[in-house]
Amino acid sequence: MLDADGVTIWLKYGGRTAEGYFYDGWYKFQPGDPRYDELLPQAQQNPQDAEEDESEAPIHPETLAILDEMQRRTSEREADR
Repeated sequence: MLDADGVTIWLKYGGRTAEGYFYDGWYKFQPGDPRYDELLPQAQQNPQDAEEDESEAPIHPETLAILDEMQRRTSEREADR
């Protein structure tokens, strides 16, 4: 996927470890990186929507409460140091 900046290429990867854990992430390619020139034509056919913003996705209230509690505990722990 070609980033909204028109230069950076993002390539998703993922899989499963031998222990059964799933993982995923993104490879970031910029001009001069190995395989950049090879991936550019396909990335140009698959551009990122400039208005697409994952931060606007709704957050489930229970998930937000868990995150708030984790942040509170971390702040308390750091204050005790």
